[in-house]
Amino acid sequence: MENTKRALVLTGELLPGFDAEKVWPAVASYFRIDEARLKSDVLARVPMTVKESSDLADLTQRQTRLTELGALSEVHALDGGSHFVLVDNVPRGPLPRSYIEKRLRRGGWPASVKVAPVGSTDWRTFDPGPEVSAPPPALNGNAANEVDPEDTVAAKIARVADSIASKKDPLLPLPAGPAIHAGFWRRSAAYLIDGLIIAIPAMILMIIPLLGVIVYFVGYWLYFALQESSAVQATLGKRAMGLIVTDGKGQRLGFGQATGRFFAAAISHITFYIGYMLAGWTTRKQALHDLIADTCVVFNTVKPGQALPTVRPPMPWYGWVVNGLLLALFPLAILAAIAVPAYQDYVVRARISEAFIEVSPAKIEVSQAVIASEPCPQGLRNSSSPLVDSIRIAGTAPDCVITLTFASGPDVPDAARDESIEWAYIGDNDWSCVSSVESRYLPAACR
Repeated sequence: MENTKRALVLTGELLPGFDAEKVWPAVASYFRIDEARLKSDVLARVPMTVKESSDLADLTQRQTRLTELGALSEVHALDGGSHFVLVDNVPRGPLPRSYIEKRLRRGGWPASVKVAPVGSTDWRTFDPGPEVSAPPPALNGNAANEVDPEDTVAAKIARVADSIASKKDPLLPLPAGPAIHAGFWRRSAAYLIDGLIIAIPAMILMIIPLLGVIVYFVGYWLYFALQESSAVQATLGKRAMGLIVTDGKGQRLGFGQATGRFFAAAISHITFYIGYMLAGWTTRKQALHDLIADTCVVFNTVKPGQALPTVRPPMPWYGWVVNGLLLALFPLAILAAIAVPAYQDYVVRARISEAFIEVSPAKIEVSQAVIASEPCPQGLRNSSSPLVDSIRIAGTAPDCVITLTFASGPDVPDAARDESIEWAYIGDNDWSCVSSVESRYLPAACR
């Protein structure tokens, strides 16, 4: 009885006349795994071994069934063991040594291709050595489609994944490169677009005390975390700029990692946005929160299992418009932050100065009384100004005091309502001035 162990290799290619839209769902059903898992765990790494067995008849039956479905497969002996093959920076396999040799002989892979035995991360150039490949056996027309429940492709993938995980993830980090990673200005434009999208609901929610603030921050978190961990891997702003978010090896983020990236961005905020600026300086254009969460913002041409792009996409015209508005509005915002309060102070100071004019007749009256060695005039004086509630003269000559009390009406600035100013006569028509109004709203003579 023959005990040679063999492997059934799914090549990922279709037989002539078959449609991929029908073939792969049927293959997923045959292997009893869902279609999404077939795409992510199998098709992203084909060619790969989907079944190992010493039962040649069983492997032949499975190969026949795959042929009927339209998927190309091959059976190879496992004399030289199983290896992973690094193609386009993606580990393929595991694969029998004879299959690798066959692909090299036919020019399907370069002679410099790197391989690593299953369970190892020691990637080395493949050494063909002596030929050990065996031709695939002839197909058996009497195929059965029974699948061994103890050794489905899902179980095979799980065993291979466990053996790799016990050592080290064979996926390599994304290399640096201008055609791979998005730079500061493109990311800036995407962030600003997202900010504009969020701004309108934010303004509405902020009107609601406490609950609105809570809903805003939860929505803000989910806006980024859900979209960046979804199948599109990007927020609306990033999609507009042709970007996606991946982990450090170019794979899709999980919700937990996307959440960690979102909250790590708080550190980029509290560092006065220097954390964001790191995206312009680091080799892989990572901001501080990307470095913390091990994520990258790359162009949407970067796909798992495909060759890395070599041409950098041009910046969309609207990206420059958005960044241009930022550059224009930022200094204007700083100027407004300085000029608007200063102008408001000037307006209040001008209104208060109008009330000073109402005190002039009382000052003349006091000066004349003191010069004539008469007592200080006493009592209230009339004023027609809506700014003034009362003007009162008191004191003992020559220390006469004039007190102006502001009205409480809408014509009076908030800073001066019901406040007062006192002028004390100090001789030679000079006066000292004190007030309960903030000094920044008073004319220079009263500060």
